[in-house]
Amino acid sequence: MWLCSISSYKNEWAALIVLFLQLCIYIRVFRSRTRIGFLTEELLKISNMMHADTIQKKKMLKIYIWVYCLFVTSVTVFFEVTLFNIGLITNKQQKLQNSELIPGHLKEHSLAILNCLSTFMSLVGNCFFAKLLGYYCFFCGCMKQFFLHFKWKSKLLIARQDYQRILEIYREMKETMIMIDNFLNFPILISVFNILASLFWYGYSFAFPPNADNVTNMCFSIGFVQYFVLLLITLSPAAAANQAAAMTREFVLSLPGWFPKRYGIIKVHVRREFMHKRALTLWKIYRIDNSLIISAIGSLISYGIVVGTLGSVKNSNNES
Repeated sequence: MWLCSISSYKNEWAALIVLFLQLCIYIRVFRSRTRIGFLTEELLKISNMMHADTIQKKKMLKIYIWVYCLFVTSVTVFFEVTLFNIGLITNKQQKLQNSELIPGHLKEHSLAILNCLSTFMSLVGNCFFAKLLGYYCFFCGCMKQFFLHFKWKSKLLIARQDYQRILEIYREMKETMIMIDNFLNFPILISVFNILASLFWYGYSFAFPPNADNVTNMCFSIGFVQYFVLLLITLSPAAAANQAAAMTREFVLSLPGWFPKRYGIIKVHVRREFMHKRALTLWKIYRIDNSLIISAIGSLISYGIVVGTLGSVKNSNNES
């Protein structure tokens, strides 16, 4: 309806595509919602296998989750409603008022519907989006700590000559890592794409603002910082988890050397189950590591320079 009532379509079509992608994420996560609790139980199981204080850990995990959700919700309400809408909804209202496709007696009702929908979409979309990324960051951080703790735990088990326990714990961590990637690789890919698109839009709008309004420029800068933080909490913990998983895999591959009497048996188990490399990915296409973060930021800067150059050339041609 909005596309049919205004004269400029570029920003609206881009927003519609992003909204459609976010809807795909929501459907994918909603259909697999039972895995959320299942993966949490898997983390508690691994913690129990390492003889951690599971009861205390479970209470602390619940506290951390609630604190993060409340923080993200409050930040979203503050930024998206009080700041974002002040600077950008005014522009949409002006387009709606100047539209010739909407009768005059319906414009007032259309403005009210526009304000309600904009606020509702900002709250629902961003709260779900940010909490999904926080959920992913939480699991990646837990897996990183498990992998780092595994080596210390393995040394204690090596002293007891209990190689079976070592392989059992590593098998559980590996399977949990695979489940996380199978469950969230597509939603995280779309989320990263949305984050990069939002970063590009906020950065370009801040560099080439549509008007000189200070509030709008502040909204662009805050939005850029917000999505940049979301990009870091999405990719950085996953890259750290992959790095810790690679170091743990190397330790497991060298495990037969720690048990000379059981060298042949352990080597068979290791070669049969743990030779394949497993890592957190973006839809099985990109392996998440620190270089991916630098590549993504570099691509944004490159596209920004290209678009800015093309825009300046077009403006100079129009003036001439």
